[in-house]
Amino acid sequence: MVIDIHAHIYTDDMAPKAIASVKRRMGVRVPGLGTASDLKDSMAKAGVERSIILPLAPLPKHVRPANDFFLSAADVDGLVPFGAIHPFQGDLEEELDRLFASGVRGVKAVPFLQGFYPDDPRCDRLYEAVAERGMVLLLHAGKVPEDLPEFFGTPDRFARMAKRHPDLVVVLAHLGGWEMWSSVREYLIPAEENVYFDTAYISPSLTMEEACDLIRDIGADRVLFGTDYPWTDQAEEIEFVEGMDLSAREKRLILSENAKKILFR
Repeated sequence: MVIDIHAHIYTDDMAPKAIASVKRRMGVRVPGLGTASDLKDSMAKAGVERSIILPLAPLPKHVRPANDFFLSAADVDGLVPFGAIHPFQGDLEEELDRLFASGVRGVKAVPFLQGFYPDDPRCDRLYEAVAERGMVLLLHAGKVPEDLPEFFGTPDRFARMAKRHPDLVVVLAHLGGWEMWSSVREYLIPAEENVYFDTAYISPSLTMEEACDLIRDIGADRVLFGTDYPWTDQAEEIEFVEGMDLSAREKRLILSENAKKILFR
């Protein structure tokens, strides 16, 4: 069994525009089409049983429409939605309750896209509300393949956030900080036990050996498999993990068991 904790989809109309925009701005390879049907085809080819689909909401006004689409895209056979959330939206608790009542067990926030620092005390309302409901918070961590003036979500800020909120279960994407992995080792490996890491989009920047070394330092029991579909190929990302010099048990933890532990309790 394989669970992909980190995948993205768009409406059939928006997917070609989103992918064209990323290709133009970042100049990266995009193997997927970004639609629900293409993701299901990818899952069947790669042997992925469940993909957690993650919405994006740059502004508070985008949260509810994004969540409506992702709830409609939920598939009992494989597509499992997280919700979008913005730390500064007025109806934060109400939207979390709506998502939870619909069976959603996690939400996604993006510091650089939404313009917040993870250790800003104004975000405590979000963290407390997510923890009170027993939900999971997944956060983009580190840089992106684009020249931006600031990335907001840095490992030191996440470490301070986690220390203040030990009851919050948080998954930090891209092994805790894309292209900030020395800071991940410095600040996040000693962080609270409630901090997990996903492997989304690490293969374009880390060799298999480098990624394996970082996962060993973190501990395989805190790492979840993620691909960042459509920006990587799910089958290739499974091969990337399977090829690492890890034990069979460590690979099972990463590919499915850790995700089952925190999401499907």
